[in-house]
Amino acid sequence: MQGGERICFVTGGASGIGAACVRRFIAAGYRVAFGDLQIEKGVALAHELGERAAFARLDVSAESEFAAALDVTVQRWGHIDCLVNNAAVAGVMGSVASIPMDEYDYACHIIQRSVFIGLKHAARHMQPRRTGSIVNIASISGLKGGYGPHVYSACKAAVVSLTESVALELAESGIRVNAVCPGNIETPIHTGVRDERWKERIARIRTELVDEQPIPRMGLPEEIAAAVLWLASDESSYVTGHALAVDGGLMAGRLWRKQPAFLRELHRAKKLTEPPAL
Repeated sequence: MQGGERICFVTGGASGIGAACVRRFIAAGYRVAFGDLQIEKGVALAHELGERAAFARLDVSAESEFAAALDVTVQRWGHIDCLVNNAAVAGVMGSVASIPMDEYDYACHIIQRSVFIGLKHAARHMQPRRTGSIVNIASISGLKGGYGPHVYSACKAAVVSLTESVALELAESGIRVNAVCPGNIETPIHTGVRDERWKERIARIRTELVDEQPIPRMGLPEEIAAAVLWLASDESSYVTGHALAVDGGLMAGRLWRKQPAFLRELHRAKKLTEPPAL
């Protein structure tokens, strides 16, 4: 990125991972504009963070609104260095035969199509300056089946693929495009509900995860925000087209203690029979 003050725009920035990103970028010295449909939470967060933060109501499924939000940010602060495409919903759940197509379409618009809109209009502002970084929030459910609802998983897989494809184009304009793929993170979207029931559900999920992944706990939104900031910053200047899993080791494979006994025995036998290293 070029020198001077850094400007970031975050979608879905009023709560969860989005709010953690807003806070993290502010702490790193950025000015941050963020949009969300949760107006009360967004206004409160912007007020808390002061003049370096700016909030606006934003429906990311409406291209005109999204484009206008980025335009206003540029008019206010001169440019955009980073876009964090974070806004999403859990979307429709259930068996494939039971999913209504209107709910399918709604989920696709919010989870997948909004990322395309963000890429399109961020590129419009970044390409003339030949610098910028775009970070899309995908999911491990977009990398492998079985970690999320059908439609959510398909949309997040599309986000990963879109990240790779657009990175190839925008690299020629000096712009990097990457994705972060969170695992089990303590946010309402992970439970499928937004009201107070999410706290009860998250407590149960915490217990279940103790025996499911190498790091036996849920991740925090702040840990995802740290990865997002790294990908947005010059510290990752040699990284583009990458989907970074931040998942407590879940995607690495089956826990050692849960692997079949014969595999563990093979590991032990190999270790005992190998000649000493020179």
